[in-house]
Amino acid sequence: MKTMKKNFQQDHVSNSHVLFGKSNYKTIIFSMMMLLVSSPIFAVDAQITTWGDIVKTSLDAAVAVFAVVGGFLIFIQYMQGNEQAQKNLIRFVIGLGVFGLAELILVVFIP
Repeated sequence: MKTMKKNFQQDHVSNSHVLFGKSNYKTIIFSMMMLLVSSPIFAVDAQITTWGDIVKTSLDAAVAVFAVVGGFLIFIQYMQGNEQAQKNLIRFVIGLGVFGLAELILVVFIP
């Protein structure tokens, strides 16, 4: 019985050494360091995503204002028989195209 108890105590000591040995402490410390280093990276990624959402919302609002106001002004010019209305319409369509390209670039680069 004494030998069995002694063997159990030795096994218990050797198992605890394996579980909490010096090399495992180094691994745990290294893992914690990596988590501390990688945490700001995730925070930066989240911040960029937040900024991207804000920029997308602002761009959508700017396109809406540009489209409504520009369309209304060109409509008024046509109704008055203004000679510059056709040139302004072309500029208006080009402006909407530029906003559309900006939106496309934003969607591609910021998910």
